[in-house]
Amino acid sequence: MRKITSILLLIGLVFFLTDARMAAGAKPRTDRGLLVNSKESRSFKESVTSAPGKTLRIDRTQADLTITATDKNDIVVEAKVEVGNSDESFVKEFLANTKLTLEPEAEGFRLRLTSPFDWRKDEGKVNLSQALRNFIRSGRWNISYSAKIDIRLPANQALDVNNSFGHISVSGVNGTLDIRNESGEVRIENCGGRLNLKTSFAAASVVNFKGPLGIRNWSGDVSVENISGSTDIQNSFKPVKFRQIGGPLTIKSESADIIGSDVAGDCRITSSFKLIDVRGVQGHLDLRGESSQVTVDNVNKNVVIDSSFKPVKVTNVKGGLRITSESCGVIAEDIGGETSIKSSFQDITAARIHGSVTIDGESSSVTLRGIDGNATIASSFKEVNVSNIGGTLDIRSQSAKVIATDVKNNVTIVTSFNAIDVRRVGGAVKIGGESSSVLAEDIGGDIDITNSFKNVILRRTNGSIRVKGDSSSVEVSEIKGLPEVGLIDIRTSFKPIQISFPKDADVRLTARTEFGKIHSDFPVYLRETGEMKARAVILEMGKAKTIVRLETSSEISIKADKISIIKK
Repeated sequence: MRKITSILLLIGLVFFLTDARMAAGAKPRTDRGLLVNSKESRSFKESVTSAPGKTLRIDRTQADLTITATDKNDIVVEAKVEVGNSDESFVKEFLANTKLTLEPEAEGFRLRLTSPFDWRKDEGKVNLSQALRNFIRSGRWNISYSAKIDIRLPANQALDVNNSFGHISVSGVNGTLDIRNESGEVRIENCGGRLNLKTSFAAASVVNFKGPLGIRNWSGDVSVENISGSTDIQNSFKPVKFRQIGGPLTIKSESADIIGSDVAGDCRITSSFKLIDVRGVQGHLDLRGESSQVTVDNVNKNVVIDSSFKPVKVTNVKGGLRITSESCGVIAEDIGGETSIKSSFQDITAARIHGSVTIDGESSSVTLRGIDGNATIASSFKEVNVSNIGGTLDIRSQSAKVIATDVKNNVTIVTSFNAIDVRRVGGAVKIGGESSSVLAEDIGGDIDITNSFKNVILRRTNGSIRVKGDSSSVEVSEIKGLPEVGLIDIRTSFKPIQISFPKDADVRLTARTEFGKIHSDFPVYLRETGEMKARAVILEMGKAKTIVRLETSSEISIKADKISIIKK
């Protein structure tokens, strides 16, 4: 049984290769001592009067087809078949048994080109013994074969084409076009109606089509341009190019470059492992690109991207943006709405975002510039650098340096083992920095800092100040403003505290140290309380509206600043 099966598979393979060579118009060659030296051709012509709306069915041909619309009601078919073989009589017999028929059927007309090879296709029945005898007797492995069919038909004719191993060209036809082709190029231009195209292993192109179209092309290039209706494309392994799509566009591909522009409707693209470059979408864009490099520019509505392992760049989006990726570098610029980016291990950059921004970047450096709304960042191990935030800023990081400048509202930062630098904030600042140094300058609201082992430096503050440090030195200077009922509470251990006050400040200060000394540019008096005798002092200035508490086990310095308090 296994031996018989192997023989049948071998016969099938030889039949397939024979058809492929014939379809390609194989040149004469020598095989087993037989030379293809006899080549002849035969021409055919058929015509029939048709009517608008009728269907021309081209049934199971293996030929190059050229289909052209005219302003007449006639269907005119001209064909030429050319055959070459080492046996001249076989060539003549082959051509004598080749026929072209054009006959009416229920919905219109049927066109068919038949040849002696059709014995193995009719109704799916094959007599294998007879087929093998015919194959060996005729020497078909030496055949050269080509067929060309030229069809002229009314412009409003529908087409139903079933062809293989030949190229197809259709122009000027406006009807329902149902075209199936195998292993041949297909070009449709200046047509309209509705197109359903299925082909494989060769390029398919559609230019200037008025109406919707669907294309299935396995392992073949696809190119569409100036399509007025919806467009649906499926293919694999070969590039897809599009331009000027008048309706929605859907592309499902595998391992193929996808490049295009100017889509009037929504656009949905799925591909993998290759470049995706989309520009000029009037509707929404939904893009899935596994291991695909992605470039998107100029989209009127929302953009959603799901990708991995290759860079993503999105620019000029009037709607919102959502990117979910893995191990991707991401750049997002000039986005009109809310933006959400999730990635890992690569740089994330967002600039000129006219809405809120949410970033989730595991082991990613994060850079934000020019955010109109709020910004929320979760990250780790890489630097976070943000500036010009129009709303609030919330950063939750781990082992990352954080730099934040020019934030309009409140700022919250949590990180560890690296520096925190915050400047020019309109609202309050809250910082949690494990083993992190902190620098905060020009802060408009209250300050709340918890840190350890590194210094805290505060300059030009305007609100209440709370610092809870563990083995952290603290320095406060150039205080610009104090609230009428405010509080400065600075507590640390093993490291000094230094604070500077303007001479016109209204404060009541209590300073306490366990082992160090207290130095003051202002007159102070001792507080005589138990074991803390001579290590606690009190300072009162002005109306004493702001309460100041300083506590450490090291030295405390109270300095006089030359600047004046800005009265509120």
